[in-house]
Amino acid sequence: MILHPSLASADPLWLGAAVDKLANENIGSLHLDIEDGNFISNITFGIKTIKAISLTTKQATSVHLMVSQPLVWIRELIPFHPKWIFFHPESVQNPSEIITEIKNMGAKVGLSLNPATPIAPYQYLYKTLDAVMIMTSEPDGQNQQFIPAMVDKIQQVAQLLPQLECWADGGVGFDNISLLKAAGAKHLVVGRALFSSENLTLTLDQLRH
Repeated sequence: MILHPSLASADPLWLGAAVDKLANENIGSLHLDIEDGNFISNITFGIKTIKAISLTTKQATSVHLMVSQPLVWIRELIPFHPKWIFFHPESVQNPSEIITEIKNMGAKVGLSLNPATPIAPYQYLYKTLDAVMIMTSEPDGQNQQFIPAMVDKIQQVAQLLPQLECWADGGVGFDNISLLKAAGAKHLVVGRALFSSENLTLTLDQLRH
């Protein structure tokens, strides 16, 4: 199981300290959510923050684009060499164009699917992808609660598309991590469950086991 700490859940006043604490941890990447206030109502990191984090850390980064115009952001990300870029096909008319752009910059490309988004309409894309991220929560006004029904969706991805790396993102914590692992999720984005603790190293170890 590979864990990706989501810096959007860290205290924004101590973001640099969180990056420093994770500098030597055994993680898959530092996970960076870009939310534009349009595709999703929240606003998180902009390019200046992404640049600052990328120049500060030697850890790999993964970027989750929750934006209405992903192509604009992807081109801005080129200098920072993220390892992974995820985008939502619901936000574009031609997902293949976005996939090509991400691959051309040397990053791995993943499709992120909202809870209400079915897998089937995008099956034609899967040979061009490296990963699928299943959103296991959505903005609900209640701290983005984990949606248990998404475990079945993850199982579908793991069974139908074993060649792709399966990610889960949203409300991941101690009470559901074993279910997600059993369903076939190999990459887990962890936010509040990690950054609400004082000892990140201990919590990462506990989440893995």
